[in-house]
Amino acid sequence: MKKIGLRFWLILCSVLPALLVALLLGSYFNSKQQQDSEQHLRERAANIALSLAISSQQLLQQQESAAIQSLLEQAHRLNSPLVISISLFNAEGELLLTSNSQHNLSNEAFHQQTKKPNQLSYLNQQQHLLVYQPLLKTHPLREAAPGYLLLQFEQQQLLLQQQISLLHSGLLIAVVLILALCLALFLIQKLQPELHRIKRQMQQLMDGQYRVRSYPLSIREMDLLQAGVLQLAERLARLEQEMQQNIEQVTSDLQQSMEQLEIQNIQLDFAKRKALEDNRQKSDFLAKMSHELRTPLNAVIGFTRQLLKTPLSHHQSDYLHTIQKSANSLLNLVNDVLDFSRLEEGRMSINPEPFSLRDTLNDATELLAANAFDKQLELVLVFEPECPDDVIADPARINQVLMNIAGNAIKFTEHGSIVIKVDAIPLNEEQLVLHISVKDTGRGISEEKQGRLFDGIAPIEQNDQQTGSGLGLLISKRLVQAMQGNIGFESKPGEGSTFWFTIKCQRHQLSVAEPLPLELLEHKTVLYFEPQQYSREATLQLLTSWGLQVTVCATKGQLQQALNQNPHYDIGLVGRAVAINQVNDIILLVQRLKTYCEYVYLLVNTLSPNLREALLSSGASACLPKPAHMRKLAMSIAFPYTQPNELRTEATNTLLYPLKVLTVDDNEANLKLINTLLREQVQSLDSARDGAEAWQKTTQHVYDIIFMDINMPVLDGITACQRIRQSSLNEQTPIIAVTAHAMDGERARLISLGFSEFLTKPLDEKMLHYTLHEFCQIQKNSQNQQGTATEATPLIDWDLALQRAAGKPELAQEMLLLLIKSLPQSDKQIRQAITDNDQQVLLHALHKLHGACCYTGVPRLKNLLEALETQLKKGASIKLLEPELYELDDVIQMLLEADTNMPEPLIQASSITVAQA
Repeated sequence: MKKIGLRFWLILCSVLPALLVALLLGSYFNSKQQQDSEQHLRERAANIALSLAISSQQLLQQQESAAIQSLLEQAHRLNSPLVISISLFNAEGELLLTSNSQHNLSNEAFHQQTKKPNQLSYLNQQQHLLVYQPLLKTHPLREAAPGYLLLQFEQQQLLLQQQISLLHSGLLIAVVLILALCLALFLIQKLQPELHRIKRQMQQLMDGQYRVRSYPLSIREMDLLQAGVLQLAERLARLEQEMQQNIEQVTSDLQQSMEQLEIQNIQLDFAKRKALEDNRQKSDFLAKMSHELRTPLNAVIGFTRQLLKTPLSHHQSDYLHTIQKSANSLLNLVNDVLDFSRLEEGRMSINPEPFSLRDTLNDATELLAANAFDKQLELVLVFEPECPDDVIADPARINQVLMNIAGNAIKFTEHGSIVIKVDAIPLNEEQLVLHISVKDTGRGISEEKQGRLFDGIAPIEQNDQQTGSGLGLLISKRLVQAMQGNIGFESKPGEGSTFWFTIKCQRHQLSVAEPLPLELLEHKTVLYFEPQQYSREATLQLLTSWGLQVTVCATKGQLQQALNQNPHYDIGLVGRAVAINQVNDIILLVQRLKTYCEYVYLLVNTLSPNLREALLSSGASACLPKPAHMRKLAMSIAFPYTQPNELRTEATNTLLYPLKVLTVDDNEANLKLINTLLREQVQSLDSARDGAEAWQKTTQHVYDIIFMDINMPVLDGITACQRIRQSSLNEQTPIIAVTAHAMDGERARLISLGFSEFLTKPLDEKMLHYTLHEFCQIQKNSQNQQGTATEATPLIDWDLALQRAAGKPELAQEMLLLLIKSLPQSDKQIRQAITDNDQQVLLHALHKLHGACCYTGVPRLKNLLEALETQLKKGASIKLLEPELYELDDVIQMLLEADTNMPEPLIQASSITVAQA
């Protein structure tokens, strides 16, 4: 960008203000003079016209036309050349007399189009001024409208005066600009020498000449600038002197450093010899530490084995087995440290032994399941049917490699699945090559990192939060090579990775594992429901290999079709991803399958004992984590056929839990219902009607758990949750998100924003009960709960309303009345949003009404609102949803006219049920 010089700025700052002031003053005075000239002309014209009107009126009454003509000509001559013509017209606009016959104005277009005046008026043309003066009436009542005078005046002289005035103004402006320019040039002439001297001094500094001459300057600012330049010169001179001294000192130090470097080379040679000795001592130390660490671990493992011999419940036994496996894993880790030391020395310990391949890998996968469950990943272990089970190899080393590779796959995968596939390639009758692969749906590995993956370093950038040292893969590679195998991978960025390794093994003719009770399962019919593809295929293959007759279902529609075709099955097996808000759905599914299957088993992706106990209380025979351990699954489904089935009875706990709970909801009906349900379970309960009030309460009281609605006025639930997490007394308190509708991915989004869990409306006692048990440290008291199938009526379902109100008729009636009372206001908001074509307002109104109807038995309204809300969230336009909106209006009107009284038999039946409870 080209910079502007000081000369230009001085001229601009001098001339521009003068020009603006001159223009403003010239314009003002010219305008004022022009107005005064025009006003003077009009006043003079008015005086002439009025005097002629008075004189002409008297002569007209006497009908003295000659006298009037003489009067008009005399007035014309007296005021010439200002007056061009004077004409007299009657009331109809006909010309009577004129002072200038050559200017007959009666035929002019402007005269014919102009309305005849009743008072003095002016008509301004380009070069003339026309004045209309009506004649005066002598008798207002008897005399008709008189005529009028039309005077035409010349304006050329006026225009000439205005042009002369403009010329004078222009000359004045020019004079002012010349004076301002002269002043600017004078200032430039004054500043130029002094600026040149300052520039010369700066050039001397740039050339390294620090003895700068001082000049006398007449401007104070320039004098101060020169003083600064002189001070800068003195400082630069001192710095140059100090730098020269430093250079001499550094040169001297460099010479000394060269001498010391020779000494250090000799010392490094001695240090290298010492490092080799230290490495040997480190190996000895690691061997001793390995022994010392094994001692307490052996005690943990030994006492765990002893405890397993005592009478234990199913869950206690499962927990102890997990402790035992974790201790063994830690023991293996200690051994790995020793192995790495031996790896550096070039020695590796491989101990082949007979083992059960399936049991070993199932145990390893069971340890990996916890991390996979935390990230909601599908973990699957698949054995090819021809793969043998009894082999001779080092099971600890195989597990070590698998745990490392699968652990990395879980670490670097955010969503999707981890599939572990085991296959065997026979070499001869005694030898085979075991091929194990781990396929994930993670982010993949870039090409620049793939070549360094097994180098034992961290090849991933520092900004990558999920990294490791790379030592595990290096050890895995060395272990696989020591077992006469290979290791490798295939990966593309964004498409996941597949790591694989091969192990050379020998067949073992005798069976090492304990036999499974498969003869009890032969020809048993199994109804298997599993939405996840890989888990479904792996478990189906396992069940089929056991001789079971399996009917597999991937969707609820296929499940219903299977039940319709065959109403009886020996075993029902359900695989589901489970969360707290899905517990009720799974319980209802189990209770439904209980009517078709003798025994129902669950495979879930959780290790939470609370959720598993809740699912077992629904009537499931067993609840196992996914992927199902082959041995545990076989033993569980065969157990009822080994001994009579024992019925479990659990006492219902009627005591209130010692908890302090906060509920937050802006809808009065929703808040009342959740408070009613919680009062039967907890001792202390607080409520808030918006996020701001909830945050205020959390800064004053400590709560055990908080139930937070999402869409609220003043402060929404997400912002309130984040404020509570940042600054309150409840930063660690579980906060449960509660909303009437949730699309796919909503749970993950809310949990990432700070919520502990996510629940969908409608809530009920069981869902709240499971939530309290999962997130609060209280004594678990299970209740036998039976789901009742309800058949929805077209408009109002009283059975469903009672179920939502925990069997309380009064509460169900009140909830329905509150909903119907709010319908007119909601309908008005929905209509206004449709009229304004405002999708956000419409979505908010539908969501609020949806949340209110979730607690009442109005399934038709609820389903319609849910469909509309889903379509709006997906971006559908209001015009596209017009049929559904018309149907919504019809349903609202039907509800307003419907009978809201609960049937008497239903009230009596509910009362009997409550009394029996």
